[in-house]
Amino acid sequence: MDKQFDIPSESMDLDITQKQDTKTPSPPSYSNKPELSTEQLFGTAREVIIVHKGEEYRLCITRNEKLILTK
Repeated sequence: MDKQFDIPSESMDLDITQKQDTKTPSPPSYSNKPELSTEQLFGTAREVIIVHKGEEYRLCITRNEKLILTK
């Protein structure tokens, strides 16, 4: 049993072309930012103190090898 539909011809004028997104952000550039490995920063220690604007922050490596920054 085939169903037939009457579709007005003006509804067939659809623009199906894909529009290109011209505002696609480019990936951030990390090449101009200083990079330190944890080995460079910590050496053999598991904790370092970072002083920022006169305030001390503690950066620790956890047992699970994660980094935690606390004030």
